[in-house]
Amino acid sequence: MGRISGYLTIAAVLAAMFSTPASARNGGAGFLDRFTFGIEGSYISTVSAYRHYNFISSYGYRIDRKFMDTRYRSNGEFLVHLGMNASRHLNLSLYTGCSGIYRMKWMYPVTLRATCHFGKEPMHGKWLAYIDMGPGFSGNMDKIQISGTWKLGGGYRVPLSRYTKLDFLVSARAVMTDSGAFDSGSSSVIYVPEKNLRRNDAVYLALTFGIGLTF
Repeated sequence: MGRISGYLTIAAVLAAMFSTPASARNGGAGFLDRFTFGIEGSYISTVSAYRHYNFISSYGYRIDRKFMDTRYRSNGEFLVHLGMNASRHLNLSLYTGCSGIYRMKWMYPVTLRATCHFGKEPMHGKWLAYIDMGPGFSGNMDKIQISGTWKLGGGYRVPLSRYTKLDFLVSARAVMTDSGAFDSGSSSVIYVPEKNLRRNDAVYLALTFGIGLTF
């Protein structure tokens, strides 16, 4: 599913990049009126995780366990983005960087974000809402692990100049991933050989609080 999400993300970005915004067709639009880029940093507050394990123990019997982990975890995220203004109120951008998921878990996300801006005056503060989704990659060249990540959020944009904006953002994030480690719910982690692992699904739910600069 993560691989399919990646293909859809790339296809959507390419389609958006090769379509010309209405402002460009009307003439007079500069490069920074059509395209955007910037940086974004966020604090990630993971509030719960749903886990489903199924593996063969070292004694030869099968273990199947489902549980909700409500231990609080803090992580961080740093992203860069490049996109285009599809219309006056809609921006489509590709985001990538480094993002924490949970304890000893991180990924490199590659996501497509659609952001809707409210308000007509470009030099006035305005509210915004966005949806963000795509794959995340972790591991090494020997074994690359693909996750799926989704965000639904909003915020407030403060214009610093015609082409520079300061964004204050908040979102709800979900990450679906797996690993070769069985977290027993205590302070210890049991590593299970891949050949014994039948299922290892986890969905991590978090709130993110971020600040970004867009040019």
